Amino acid sequence: MGAALGACLGVLFVTPSPTVARVLSGLAWNATAAEARGMLSAVLGVALTSLSIVLSLSMLVVQSAAGQYSPRLLRLYLHSAGIRVVIPVFVATSVFCVVAAQAFGFVSELERAPRPALSLAMLLLIACEGALVFQVLQTLQLMRVENLVRQVCRGTLAAARRLERFRSADLEVPAPPRARTQDPGRVWPIRVQEDGFIASVDAKALLEVATANQLILHLERAVGEPVIQGEEVGWFEAPARGPAPRHEHIAARLRGAILLDRWRDADRDVALGVRQLVDVAIKALSPGINDPYTAVEAVDQLTFLLCELSRMHLGPRVLADASGAPRVFLRGPGLRDYLALATDQILRYGAAEPAVVLRLLRLAAAVGQRAREPEDRRAARELLHSILTVAEPARAGAPNASVLRRHAEALEQALGGGPWPPLPAIGF
Repeated sequence: MGAALGACLGVLFVTPSPTVARVLSGLAWNATAAEARGMLSAVLGVALTSLSIVLSLSMLVVQSAAGQYSPRLLRLYLHSAGIRVVIPVFVATSVFCVVAAQAFGFVSELERAPRPALSLAMLLLIACEGALVFQVLQTLQLMRVENLVRQVCRGTLAAARRLERFRSADLEVPAPPRARTQDPGRVWPIRVQEDGFIASVDAKALLEVATANQLILHLERAVGEPVIQGEEVGWFEAPARGPAPRHEHIAARLRGAILLDRWRDADRDVALGVRQLVDVAIKALSPGINDPYTAVEAVDQLTFLLCELSRMHLGPRVLADASGAPRVFLRGPGLRDYLALATDQILRYGAAEPAVVLRLLRLAAAVGQRAREPEDRRAARELLHSILTVAEPARAGAPNASVLRRHAEALEQALGGGPWPPLPAIGF
């Protein structure tokens, strides 16, 4: 789009229509065609030099972030304003200069005349320099790990809230999954046609197909799971009475509602956001980096994220038809799954670091205090105990080992209605 816009402006402003020429006559610079071409060439050189600075700086920061934090964070740079806005500004300016310089080659007059293209070239050059400053400042901000993990948390919460809106039509009390019958004439599998990751599932389309054909549909793979060509990801069952439906046609329609991609997509995959924060933490705890504070920052964002998720409807989904009969059963991770994903690997690699263990203890207690379901609150309390059980042997004989136990006991009292304990000094 930037290239097309630059080309159109180059053609329009070199030989403007009489109306445009009258409007722009007060802003146009007086120059010969040869001088205009020389000026456009100079603007093109400045724009390309600025673009090389932007790309060089961005590549250095991207390489540093991928090596120090996680390669999965590269998507933050790909979706940033630097890629979507700044680079198109440079592209539009460069194409404009090339097209306008080529068009001035066909201008035969030798006298000086107003050239609106030169004024526009100056405006585009100013926009390029502003874009350069903006990109440098934004890149420097992305070098801060606090901004990186906060952006991951905010993006994951945005995806979770979108998915929460999709659940408005689900059954309030999900029905238990139906057992799969053994009648081969009434049950057919849903098999994917290619390798990839499940990027999203159109639950509304699945419900329409199931309702129109009076089917019971079970999807046994969640968003984010890898699938192999020919793998069975679910099944659908026809009613016991009546003629058997055209199952090949129905299976094709159901496959169309399951979107596969070459990689996981954070727009529908909440677990991917949790995984990215976990990656930052365990990378910081590796012996080659040894940066516990970065791990603490990641665990803090995981705490914010899981506390928000604890207020949402998570887990499997059940969609019913207009009569209220359950038709579509979809698999999805619950709060306990996210708790395990957020803490298991970090605890494994950071059990000997007291600041990290303290943050994990507070994560479990904070989620247990805010969880909606009794099972989730019980799981968070059990996680609190298991974190201390794993961390105490790793800290045996350390001078601050008793601090962890005292803080865990204070958090246990807080879950029972007591005051929330302050963070010990070693946790700052």
